Amino acid sequence: MNLMEKHQDKIRLATIVLLCLLNIGFGLYAWQMPMLIVGAAGMVYAAVATTRGLHHSVKPVEAPLTLNVPATATEQPTAPNDTESLVRRMLMQSRHALLLRKQVVDNLREDQFQETCEQLHAHMALVPEGDVVLGKTNNDAEDELGGSPSAMAERRMHVHPLFLDRYTVTNGQYYEFVIAGGYRDMTLWEPKLWAAVLDLVDQTGQPGPAFWQNGRYLPGTEDLPVVGVSWYEAQACARWMGKRLPTDAEWVKAACWPLATGVAAMVQRRFPWGDGLDRSRANLWGSGPNRIVAVTEFPASASVGGIYQMVGNVWEWSANDFHLSPHQTHGGDAPLKSIRGGAYDTYFDNQATCQFESGEYPLSRRHNIGFRCAIGTCDLVLDLPQGAPEGQAIVELAECEAVHV
Repeated sequence: MNLMEKHQDKIRLATIVLLCLLNIGFGLYAWQMPMLIVGAAGMVYAAVATTRGLHHSVKPVEAPLTLNVPATATEQPTAPNDTESLVRRMLMQSRHALLLRKQVVDNLREDQFQETCEQLHAHMALVPEGDVVLGKTNNDAEDELGGSPSAMAERRMHVHPLFLDRYTVTNGQYYEFVIAGGYRDMTLWEPKLWAAVLDLVDQTGQPGPAFWQNGRYLPGTEDLPVVGVSWYEAQACARWMGKRLPTDAEWVKAACWPLATGVAAMVQRRFPWGDGLDRSRANLWGSGPNRIVAVTEFPASASVGGIYQMVGNVWEWSANDFHLSPHQTHGGDAPLKSIRGGAYDTYFDNQATCQFESGEYPLSRRHNIGFRCAIGTCDLVLDLPQGAPEGQAIVELAECEAVHV
């Protein structure tokens, strides 16, 4: 195709416009109304033809790329009375604790109850009842638990038996909370935060952690701890799972596994594995890959009770406010919340101990803070009830999608 053939429509249109302009010009000069009308009509034709040409030449706007999200347990439709599918879905969402609550457990069959208990023990570790001494905040002395007997007694806390997540909550687990409508269900959130929930979005403006995109975690990060979540987001997700955030005393007891050697004496490990810092056991600055890793890595980090990565990888939100000292709290309208355990970019050794406590604003969505969940044994039914009616309460509880703890 030569140049003339390629542009023949444009040349024809330009010729028409030129002739129309000549007609209009001559009509004005000689005051010939027919020539003015012909020229004007020709210009209208040219304008219409030009508009059609532009319409056909403009490329349609491409739709934004979307991630191909596979169907999940939450997205599968469930019939109103299909308790079998409902129990299966809740187990896939890691909501085993919710199924073992008193409001629901009477409706489980024996095989469902056994499967739920197996998942509970696989994902959570039992922390026995006992005392724990909370260490001196920000003190790196060798004898962190030293001091007078009265000071020791003041920092000695009693912990009731509980279950604590063996691993921090992963991106994959948190995604179930997101697509189940966790950010839309205001019953899961503190009332004072309702107006701010709309601002808790990812990098593309979708509800979710700060570093996600399009309402989903980045490819290849499913088994990494979820980060970029505020204290309130962690609390809401824990509630949705039928759990809660651990207290400082619960977290420290699970990490250091204390042993009472007398009426006032306590032996507590500085690290989950013992008293010496072994950097091969934890993802810390200078000893790890300088990034967050999967929750299943560093298996040697396990505490006595089989709880992993309580030191390193990511800091963890606890339920308590951050105390600068036993008698002093952070001033201001919004108290800091306690974080524990250190992270992959923790530099100072004294911050990577079971006793060290730091603080962060509850609305902070940091790149290195995640969370794990807890639940008291008193809140669960661990013995199979007999003679339970079938079905109804599970459906009703699933519809409300929340149990407050």
